[in-house]
Amino acid sequence: MVLMYMSSPHILYDAEVTLRAPKPEDMADRLALGRDPEIVRMFGGDTSNPLPPLAAGEVSRWLDRINAHPHAWVVEHNGRLLGEARLDGLDAHDGRARLATGLFDPAKLGQGLGRKVVRLVLQHAFEDLWLHRVDLRVLAYNARAIRCYRSCGFVEEGREREAALVAGERHDDVIMGILSREFSSILPGSLS
Repeated sequence: MVLMYMSSPHILYDAEVTLRAPKPEDMADRLALGRDPEIVRMFGGDTSNPLPPLAAGEVSRWLDRINAHPHAWVVEHNGRLLGEARLDGLDAHDGRARLATGLFDPAKLGQGLGRKVVRLVLQHAFEDLWLHRVDLRVLAYNARAIRCYRSCGFVEEGREREAALVAGERHDDVIMGILSREFSSILPGSLS
């Protein structure tokens, strides 16, 4: 797979997904996706009670946060909002950041789109921002996300035992990381 990005460092894309700044039509797309209970649970949300409908004010604040964040994108697939991706806590001195990503449409899971998003963000992190390392944390029961991250080159670096309280139960957080040289070996020729 050849990953591409446009000249603007804030727009990343490949043949299937685009990572970009929010647009006005994203509001309706995000509202239409609503809150899928399984996706909410994978993010660490409590689904033991019925979830309230997603409100326009919530979506507006979410889009504003993405727009204000220097390293955050809306994920677009087939011309519609699919999710978000961010590099948080970017430390230029140490050359590190933390990846956060999520797709909101359960019908699009398992199609390799998450892998494409992660690889685009990593390519940007290592080639454009010259970071040395990107890490993340994921709930231990989120096997789909862990498989995705492993396929992108992340390795498990440790666990924080019972670090997350989800619906009254304690769960481990898995800490994963990838170094620029590891990413470069996964996508030969992508780093010069």
